[in-house]
Amino acid sequence: MKVSVITPFYNGNAYIRDYEEMMAANERSLMPGDVLEVILVNDSPGVAVGLSGIYASRPNWRVITNQKNVGIHASRIHGLSESSGDYVIFLDQDDTLEEDAIARWLVLARELIKGTDQRLCYQVMVANALLEQKNGELVPWYRTEYHKRQIGRLKTYVTVGTQIMSPGHCMMAREIIPREWLTHVVTENGADDYYLWLLLLDKGIDFTYMDEPLYYHHRTGDNLSQDTEQTDLSTQQCITYLSDSGFSEWALNLLSRQTQYKAAFRRGSIFQKIWLSVANFDLAFTNFWFKLRTHTPPGFNR
Repeated sequence: MKVSVITPFYNGNAYIRDYEEMMAANERSLMPGDVLEVILVNDSPGVAVGLSGIYASRPNWRVITNQKNVGIHASRIHGLSESSGDYVIFLDQDDTLEEDAIARWLVLARELIKGTDQRLCYQVMVANALLEQKNGELVPWYRTEYHKRQIGRLKTYVTVGTQIMSPGHCMMAREIIPREWLTHVVTENGADDYYLWLLLLDKGIDFTYMDEPLYYHHRTGDNLSQDTEQTDLSTQQCITYLSDSGFSEWALNLLSRQTQYKAAFRRGSIFQKIWLSVANFDLAFTNFWFKLRTHTPPGFNR
């Protein structure tokens, strides 16, 4: 099997040495016959990627450069168009995989297709993630059995928010990536992965959970998942695209209302928050119940 890791690079030389070593460790852990393709998409064309000999010596590892800065989603699409892997992992430049993460995903993929006539596993394979806290502590993202059951529920994604911290803790067959995601580019950075999960879930693609923390989400000043205003702008653009793509009407209505409710709630006074929650009681209760059952911190889900 061939796995393509596609990583947008933007002024990211502070991360590149660790990135190279991580990819090299993952390559060493593969079974004979499996191939790792690594594609860095330079979205800061005026900056040279500071690679070492680790990268340059591997024919399946390449840097491609955008003609101009186009953003995360367009960079991922560019990388995908230049890749040839059976499976794809969209990784961010400042995040980390376990040294044998890709090998373990491939073990799961082979297990899932055993006894079938499928050539590949046509599911989104989601591993657990470790989140770096302000004090440096690492805590798991999926902490309860209830949360793990939400990974493949479209209703949770449209009433609460995305259940996947980053596309970096997922591996998927390139063949399941929807055409709409490739042709409707999210130019506001922040929610292109949310858009991808919504499309896949609406199309009935299964999400399977791997109860191993293969992915590390580090706290840096560049984490868009912590920028709620930017994420709201990006999500609104996704909603516009979803409305033109045949996305389920019931899900689109809930997603639109959830996004508006949460954006207004964050800006509102205490009295406005109470009024908004009464007016959107179903969403307020669903989100309260979600936080209670998942033990996740406030503020991430959107």
